[in-house]
Amino acid sequence: MLMNSLSIIVRHSRTFCEHRLTHFDIGFPEQVILMYLSENRKVSQDEIAKYFMIDKGAIAKSVGKLEEKDYIERYENPEDKREKLILLSAKGKKILAYMKNILEEWNVNFMKGLTEDDIRQFKRIADIMANNATNITD
Repeated sequence: MLMNSLSIIVRHSRTFCEHRLTHFDIGFPEQVILMYLSENRKVSQDEIAKYFMIDKGAIAKSVGKLEEKDYIERYENPEDKREKLILLSAKGKKILAYMKNILEEWNVNFMKGLTEDDIRQFKRIADIMANNATNITD
């Protein structure tokens, strides 16, 4: 079944990345937030929670850990003083470069035996499925 295969891939990817980042004390939820911040500058906790469909409290806990470890910075939104915006710190940008290398290592091994066309098709199909999933739950 497709969902079983996708679940297995995600679990193994998570284990692979967590293992490689053990000495940095960064858990998978924190990794996901850092990757999101690499693509989206100056976002709120609410935006992250909505994007990943995760409880705001869980996001707040992970963001707090990242801030304690100096991987992110939080500052007041000039347009809404009640809201805090989150941004990667210099230390966060450094670890992100390392994380991207880990993900590249994962991708090389994960995609072993596939042609460039296979990979392109897989990405195209996965993108369509992700978009469909998002539309179903909106």
